[in-house]
Amino acid sequence: MKFLIINPPIREWAKPNAFPLGLGYIASIMLESGHCVEVLDINAQRYSPDQVEGLIINSEFDAVGIGAIVTVYGYVKWLAGMIKKYRPEIPIIAGGSVATSIPKILLEKTDVDIACIGEGEETIKELARALEDGTDLKKVRGIWFKDADGSITATEKRLPIKNLDKLPFPAWDLFPMDIYLENPIGALNLDKWKDGSGQHTTELSMNLIANRGCPYRCIYCYHDFLGHGFRSRSPESVISEIKHLNNKYGVTYVHFVDDEFVGRRRFVLEFCRQMREADLGITWGCSGRVNLMSEELIRSMVEAGCVLIGYGIESGSQKILDILKKGVTVDQAKHAVRLTQKYLGWADCSFMIGTPGETRETINETINFCKELDLAPEVIFFITPYPGTELYERALREGKIDDEEQYLLSLGEQGEQILINFTDFSNEELIKIQHDMIKELKAQNIQKHNSTGVIKS
Repeated sequence: MKFLIINPPIREWAKPNAFPLGLGYIASIMLESGHCVEVLDINAQRYSPDQVEGLIINSEFDAVGIGAIVTVYGYVKWLAGMIKKYRPEIPIIAGGSVATSIPKILLEKTDVDIACIGEGEETIKELARALEDGTDLKKVRGIWFKDADGSITATEKRLPIKNLDKLPFPAWDLFPMDIYLENPIGALNLDKWKDGSGQHTTELSMNLIANRGCPYRCIYCYHDFLGHGFRSRSPESVISEIKHLNNKYGVTYVHFVDDEFVGRRRFVLEFCRQMREADLGITWGCSGRVNLMSEELIRSMVEAGCVLIGYGIESGSQKILDILKKGVTVDQAKHAVRLTQKYLGWADCSFMIGTPGETRETINETINFCKELDLAPEVIFFITPYPGTELYERALREGKIDDEEQYLLSLGEQGEQILINFTDFSNEELIKIQHDMIKELKAQNIQKHNSTGVIKS
């Protein structure tokens, strides 16, 4: 079969720098299964709607696969409708969180025919066979689909992939790699960005994933409802991928986009040991979790080339952390940030406000936390309920979302605006609080810099 895989646009205010790994894996699986695969990467190319329409009209395909997160639901709705306008007989498959978190709405309100739930690599192989042979879709595990009469059927759930090493590397060559390589992801080693004259030079970067799943249950974070456990690739597999990216594309910085890179200490230490032995000259970055960090772990990571550890601190108030079900303490957060600053000189920390129970007191606790650790975040996000999260269910329960589809259509970039206000503050008050926090912390950081000559971020 001829499959057209589509990557919708996201974060159009920024250059496209995150390779669509999910679609890359799906494309590889389809190629392995003997199918023809064409990629329409709207995000990388930044095609206009008219350009996308023209490309669809002039393309030949037997099925369409769209991978997307739930924030681009509106675009997926438009895209599916436009495809059906010209090719009404072609099945449209959607995957990613737009499919897994809202399958019923997606199938009822858009022209998408099949929603692929959770991990799609095994599912797409079965689904492609069923579509090619004309067999009953009810035998394909892990999908929701529209029946001929318009009713919706959900098939048996699919178990998570236990051995991630058996998956092929993403099909990078089908995508416009030059665009992704040249737009830096993560925080590259700034020393490598300058040549002898002090001019910025280009360092090629790429994102990859070493683990899947997350054992934690923060109320604002999406967890698909299949209960996927935390699974790691082998360090050998990850390093093999890094070597391939380096040899084939000249990548010298890799950024791990795992939900929980440090979730398995043994994996991290062994990965770092092998990275030191390989001596590839590669730098890398990842997320951390404050309750899992130790001096031994951070030192090992830095010695293996790590130049960035990012933390979702979210709040400096224990009350708010407990409401968020973070499973951490303020003291653990302080300890992790200080250790990271000790070994890297900085720590990449994010915060958000507007959690249920947020007060002036909890806001001040976050401000004091940042001041104590010399943190000056450029952005402080507003907490946002996304489908599939405990926070979203609370918003529905409390009647804060009247029309789910209209709410989905209003979703923008993460936390940039107040969509649901869970606090006793007005929206105007909460926006002013956010502005004043950033201003106050930036002013203190500048003052410290003027007196010491060092900025910690």
